Amino acid sequence: MEMHELSMENRSVRRFMQEISIPDGDLLHFIDSARLAPCGANLQLLRFTPFTDRKHCSRIFPALKWAGYLEDWNGPDEGERPAAYIIIHAPHSERRHIPVDAGIAAAYIVLTARESGYGSCMIMSFDAEMIKEAAGTPGGYYPFLIIALGVPGEEIVLEETDGNIRYYRDTEDRHHVPKLALESLIVPATE
Repeated sequence: MEMHELSMENRSVRRFMQEISIPDGDLLHFIDSARLAPCGANLQLLRFTPFTDRKHCSRIFPALKWAGYLEDWNGPDEGERPAAYIIIHAPHSERRHIPVDAGIAAAYIVLTARESGYGSCMIMSFDAEMIKEAAGTPGGYYPFLIIALGVPGEEIVLEETDGNIRYYRDTEDRHHVPKLALESLIVPATE
């Protein structure tokens, strides 16, 4: 699959087929892609904790806040929840590179997961103390980003918009993701 096609297919999935597990080896493969990704000054500061077992996943799920634009939705129901998670931990000691490095690492993880047939959702809205306790965050680190993973259990539709970027669900429960037109993102160079 070519990168552009992969980018079009890779959407934030919020409902999964929870009963279909992801092998531990697949999660390690996704993390290995992040390990090989570029990072600021090659510092390699991030640490990763993968979870596939139901016990840990059930401790992580309540700490997450899902889909801010869907105000009447509290997240996926039992049976629709992620089959796995990857917690990205960042060090307290270095802040300059972390947002960019974590974004790059997360992109590599979710694109590798999509290429392998899985869906994902990057989550930055969560109860950090609950995650630290559930994930065993190493000393000197804090949970920066969580990636929920599983086999997609919902249909997601990309559509072009001229301004309203709020995602929504239609009457048939399809998740619509408005994207600005390419032309609206280009800033022409000045002469």
